[in-house]
Amino acid sequence: MDFEVTAMKTTYDANILTYCQWRDDLTMQQSPFCHVDNLIFCCLSYLNWDGIAEGFTAAESISLRDAARLWEHRPTAEQKVRVETDRDLLRQTAASRRFGEVRLFRYAEQFSETQQQQFSATAFLLDSDTVYVAFRGTDNTLTGWREDFNLSFLPYVPSQAAAAAYLRGILSLGFSNVYVGGHSKGGNLAVYAAVQMQPKDFPRIRAVYNNDGPGFVTDLFAEPQFQQLQERVYTFVPQASVVGMLLEHDEKYQVVYSTQKGFLQHDPYSWCVIRNDWYYSEDTTNTSKLLDSSLRQWILGMKPEEREKLTDAIFHILQSETNAHTIQDLIGGGAGTLSGVLRAWTDM
Repeated sequence: MDFEVTAMKTTYDANILTYCQWRDDLTMQQSPFCHVDNLIFCCLSYLNWDGIAEGFTAAESISLRDAARLWEHRPTAEQKVRVETDRDLLRQTAASRRFGEVRLFRYAEQFSETQQQQFSATAFLLDSDTVYVAFRGTDNTLTGWREDFNLSFLPYVPSQAAAAAYLRGILSLGFSNVYVGGHSKGGNLAVYAAVQMQPKDFPRIRAVYNNDGPGFVTDLFAEPQFQQLQERVYTFVPQASVVGMLLEHDEKYQVVYSTQKGFLQHDPYSWCVIRNDWYYSEDTTNTSKLLDSSLRQWILGMKPEEREKLTDAIFHILQSETNAHTIQDLIGGGAGTLSGVLRAWTDM
């Protein structure tokens, strides 16, 4: 492939699907794990691997190629596809030399409306001594969104505790090279989980990836022993990032070009790739900076108990006025649903 043509295309619209085509015939041994691979595993973690990749150890793992075959034979309702592009990604990766023999194990999912928890994780075995732990981001349930809001006033949320326990279990298996990451809330979980590990395990944590995930209400890296880990935390945000700018980030972030605009840049399939890395921008947009500053002042201007009351009010209205459990339920209700929510809000 002519690189000049590749570079020109990359500048505008090459994404992780394009990358899969380029790297199709190169194994992880031929071309080592990179930042782009990280996001691909994060996207694959959005898929429902229940009953397919639940083996507890590497010896009980299943190749992505075989897992995809089983997944495709499921009824559509059980596949639980977040976006159709996830299906495209699965088919491309499963058929490739680079990803087809990557092995999945220890799929976990915890969901509770009463505990306000939406959590899932998948372990991807890259070779006998290297594993990537992917934490799923926010799904389309109101419970998942509620847990996101809870991040603004709680010292930790249930999914953060679950993520730490999950990573602790992976480390107990003795892998020398452990990568941890997630997209959206999954990125927050990855950072939180890694920081909760014992300092003696830090050398085995090769990198932690926060792909446009929110920050924290407290400084996780305040303790001196965490400095060695902080240097291996990679935070990527698109130019017009909203989610990735929320709350406090002590670590540095790198800005990636996106083919989308505004909030839609949160879509991982819009992030631009050049060769085996991101196509980087020098900084976020002025709009993103203004929104970040405004939200930061607004959130920090409220006491934690005030943030909690506001969150309770928002979700009480959404559930009492709509009976909705997912974002699709809200959208499916049409204008009547929206007007009911707005009416209840103005009556408060």
